[in-house]
Amino acid sequence: MAGTTAKQPTHSGEGHLVKNLVTFVIFFGLFVLAIYSLNWLSLDVVWPMAACLVLGTIAYLVPFMMGRSDSATELAEGKGHNE
Repeated sequence: MAGTTAKQPTHSGEGHLVKNLVTFVIFFGLFVLAIYSLNWLSLDVVWPMAACLVLGTIAYLVPFMMGRSDSATELAEGKGHNE
């Protein structure tokens, strides 16, 4: 690789600190809210478990879908995401 001018691809989160922090705070808040909803769980009241499952699933899966998996081929070839 000596003598090549190919630029190394950036990592997926590089240069996006504020966006990453905001995303973390929002989805961690949803996760905490899901856990907090279990305070009202009993055998007579089951909505807290439903709320916990829905909020926990959203807090876990949505950030994975926000990734850059569609650009993996281009990054592996050494192209930037703006090219």
